[in-house]
Amino acid sequence: MNGAGRSASFSAPFKDPPMTDTPTRPFATATDSGHGGLQTFVTAGPATIVADLSAAQGGLDLGPDPHELVAAGLAACTTMTLRLYANQKGWDISGLHVEVFSSFDKETTPHERFERIITLEGDLTDEQRERLFQIAEKCPIHKLLTAGAKVVTTVAGN
Repeated sequence: MNGAGRSASFSAPFKDPPMTDTPTRPFATATDSGHGGLQTFVTAGPATIVADLSAAQGGLDLGPDPHELVAAGLAACTTMTLRLYANQKGWDISGLHVEVFSSFDKETTPHERFERIITLEGDLTDEQRERLFQIAEKCPIHKLLTAGAKVVTTVAGN
């Protein structure tokens, strides 16, 4: 964001601090549990959860696997995006539920497919429902998954 369009009582426009080469705090961390299995402690924001693989994949199924975490991010982002928009418009949404299914097919490109089912409850017109469908497509995680992202890796330590 460049700060354009923000209202403030300052004489000069607000500018976000410049991005640095190294973030001051990671968005997420993952640390091996140290117990010899695949269980991994994942911290994002103030929360820490255990990620794992299913027993069939060699894990103990003690938490979501990485694909489930991506699907959860899409579901959460969609829910938050729709709720923010509906609140801003003053629309009556009494219930909002998003399910995301993930499948993999090496014969198609891209190989990974996410199916999102959005359930809206409330007094909404057909036009409002259509607009919310359009807004769901603007969810930042939806845009990230459909546009792709650059991943830069650095190996640290001994």
